[in-house]
Amino acid sequence: MTRQEKALWTTVMALSVALLFLGSWMLFSGALFKEQRDPRSNADSPAVATVQDRAITEEEWNQELKKRYGSEVLMTMMNRQVVDLEAQKAGIEMTMDEVDLELKRMGQAYGSMEIFLQEMQQQLGLSEDVLRAETEYRLKLEKIATADIQIEEAEIDDYLAEHPDQFRPKKQLDLSIIKVADEALADDVMDRLERGEPFADLASELSIDEYTKENGGRLGLIEEDDPFQPEELMMAVSELSKGDIAGPIVLEDGYIIVYVRNILVPEKEDEQLVRETVRRQMALERSESLSELEQRLRDKYAARIVAGVLETPGARQ
Repeated sequence: MTRQEKALWTTVMALSVALLFLGSWMLFSGALFKEQRDPRSNADSPAVATVQDRAITEEEWNQELKKRYGSEVLMTMMNRQVVDLEAQKAGIEMTMDEVDLELKRMGQAYGSMEIFLQEMQQQLGLSEDVLRAETEYRLKLEKIATADIQIEEAEIDDYLAEHPDQFRPKKQLDLSIIKVADEALADDVMDRLERGEPFADLASELSIDEYTKENGGRLGLIEEDDPFQPEELMMAVSELSKGDIAGPIVLEDGYIIVYVRNILVPEKEDEQLVRETVRRQMALERSESLSELEQRLRDKYAARIVAGVLETPGARQ
């Protein structure tokens, strides 16, 4: 797995957590699967929003959440329960130290644990408690999947010898950009920045980069040799310091002004953590996929969604 693939994996995991957390909140709030009432008779349901003189009731809101996310939420709950049952049967337990170690491993892709937790909260709205809960579940599932797979120390040595740069810490850059279509506008942006206009305001107003525009131009943390960014941009920022603004940088499809928000020098890699990461990665490559395992465990423990439970009242005859 390359460093870029690992970073993408972390992002996908975090996005999955966001959906699962939404679903868990809906269920554990006790609202989603209450005894259903006819939405035409919900005068006793409190309003949660209003549009002019029209109220959106809690009942209507819950039914919409159920319609959109009900099956995913139930599947998540069933997966949690069948994995717990299998772990108990196999004598598999999770410790706080294991969860801490995994969060530390994930955090290394962001330069530090503090930055990682901050990014998860700011970018995805995920608290540390939510990340811990999902991490514990995923580790437990992986333990079940790899329980009978042994990785020898010599295999780890060989892997590290074949991939010497995979776990080498790299400097990370926290960047914001403003991308425009023509040079004259790019020069005008530079002039306005020199006059003291906020970078984020100009990015929101003028940038044509849809990925960053709505977030004040923030590109986020990238590695110093990120192959997915324009070479011209990476060459320019390699000579900049924290707080510098540079541009216009000429690209094939426009011009970029870049702001270096921060530069993170990574901590030294923990050798034991690296070896455990390789061991787990190799074991997972030899196991069944985690989604197949979840399906097998649902079948093993007879997990089923009761017929009709996901229907909305208006759909029943």
